[in-house]
Amino acid sequence: MSRILVTSTLPGDGKSVVAAGIASALRATGATVRLVRIDDGDSAVGDAQQFARINGVRGASEPVGAGEVASDTDHTVIEASSGEGLEIDRIVLVVRHGEADDDTVTRTLAELHPNAVVVNGVPEHGGPAALERVAGLGGNGVAAIPQDRHLAAPTVRDIAPALDGALSGEEELFDEASRDLVIGPVSAHEGMDYFRKYPDKTLITRHDRIDIALGALDYEPLCLILAGGEPTLPYVAQRAERESFALITTSLTTLEVVEAIGPLYGNSAFVGERKLATAIELVGASLAAHELA
Repeated sequence: MSRILVTSTLPGDGKSVVAAGIASALRATGATVRLVRIDDGDSAVGDAQQFARINGVRGASEPVGAGEVASDTDHTVIEASSGEGLEIDRIVLVVRHGEADDDTVTRTLAELHPNAVVVNGVPEHGGPAALERVAGLGGNGVAAIPQDRHLAAPTVRDIAPALDGALSGEEELFDEASRDLVIGPVSAHEGMDYFRKYPDKTLITRHDRIDIALGALDYEPLCLILAGGEPTLPYVAQRAERESFALITTSLTTLEVVEAIGPLYGNSAFVGERKLATAIELVGASLAAHELA
């Protein structure tokens, strides 16, 4: 049995994303896997609940203490801020691209001596340079995880208070995020191809452009944001109550909505089925499970 610690240089570097991906990749080899979150931070409860969603991977939906990690599987993947009090066979260090300075990364590498380093949030075509940087600082750069709009995107629940908006619709979608933020076009006719181009979207349109809103609903947005006030017809709100989308109404203008949502990107928690599926896909494509076994 192996016990793998997934930790990070700084909070928010993405260790939960990497831990989920590693556990899923190991499970795909046919091994039994337990994934746990140590109770050592504000995000621990949410991380543990997210881990409990992974099919075939054992784990509690609550964080555990360092002395409470079970040893009943081929692999145990442990997410923690440090390895204090834990029996560990291998360490995977997560470093977010462009966050920690060289001194911080060097110091962390010297303290932990990780078996592998994962550089998270790497811009397109930046993987080789990112791994060269880590190697130059004394680390073993195993993989670069690319930037992803879905993982960076705010959830519906994040967006509503930022807009001082009223939230309604399908509650199960409130903790989900969409890959694209789309502003409604000038006319509903032009919107057909436009909406089809962005299958995973949150749409912003004016409250009085019901034609745009209704056209978008035929293409199943995660969330519809009506800017400038309440919808002029109750039909949109009625559809939100019986169909699978979230509805936010706000008095802000379309421009103000966009400006309010922008700062939320990159600061959203790792929650929801959609982000979990994206994490598993990204990490699985970047890490070979046998390297961590």
